[in-house]
Amino acid sequence: MYRNELEGLIFAKKVPNYILLRGIDEFQNELYAKILISYFGCENLTSMYFDDYDYDKAVSFFEPSLFGGKNTLYIKTNKTLNKKEIKNLISMTQKDELNHFIYELDEDGYSSVAKDFTALFNKNEVRFFKPNSQREALNLLENKCKMCKIMANNDAALLRIYQIHNENLSLCANEIEKFARLGIEISLENVNKIVSGLSEVSFEDLFEKILDKKDFRDDFFLYTKSGSYDEMEFINFFYRSIFKIFKIHSYAKIYGNFDFKAIFGYTPPRNIQQTLKRRAGEISTKKFFEIFKHLNETEFSLKTEQNIDKQTFLLAKLLELQRILIQK
Repeated sequence: MYRNELEGLIFAKKVPNYILLRGIDEFQNELYAKILISYFGCENLTSMYFDDYDYDKAVSFFEPSLFGGKNTLYIKTNKTLNKKEIKNLISMTQKDELNHFIYELDEDGYSSVAKDFTALFNKNEVRFFKPNSQREALNLLENKCKMCKIMANNDAALLRIYQIHNENLSLCANEIEKFARLGIEISLENVNKIVSGLSEVSFEDLFEKILDKKDFRDDFFLYTKSGSYDEMEFINFFYRSIFKIFKIHSYAKIYGNFDFKAIFGYTPPRNIQQTLKRRAGEISTKKFFEIFKHLNETEFSLKTEQNIDKQTFLLAKLLELQRILIQK
């Protein structure tokens, strides 16, 4: 199942008492694991992280106790554990409704999870994917705020954190926890004062320079030296950013006005609105088609061609993209 199906089960209070949460987005894996821990509301909780996993201890935890009460076993790992052991732990939850088992599997995106392992959980498996839109990401961050019992006074503040951390939700979650510990309101003013990214150059900075047809090469090389550099993530971010402008362009063509709430589901800060309007008017429908085609071809080459210097290749393709933008 997917995230929305899990949310439906939570709302209907029909979540099974054993479940597998998996995906490459560790933030969502962990967020929903904590939501389920709260949902089960068990008196007894045992958490095992990575190499701390102890099968005998897990079995002992699920065995009947003189003290009674409901039990939740939470295992967080980046690998599939012994199938026989996991099967037995699942069996112990099936035989006793007081036992609850949450298995969080943080995937690396390069290796697949064996079907015979996921089959152990029957249909009680949730797979998470990175958000498809900023609205989806903001909804997740708002859930994190609720868990930390701190509210952001508007979407703009959370959006700014999301941009500063190059759309890394785990880093955004750390910032929200920091605000909660400090007891400081998450406002745009406070975010600009105390939040800083790991990279000296952000996706947003590079994107703006490329679209403004400025020399971005120094920024590009500086960004590639940061710990957050990833060719595919960069291409995906660029595609989403262009598509966002295309949505504005299309909406204005159809309806003759700009309604950001209708387009995105939220209202960006006024300065961002002005920039997006300008971008949407600068690029023709035909040129949008050329840009999307170019990005798709670039992504395909990065995924399939083995004997290329991906960093140099990506730079060349971004320079080529600027030439597409310059052409009449």
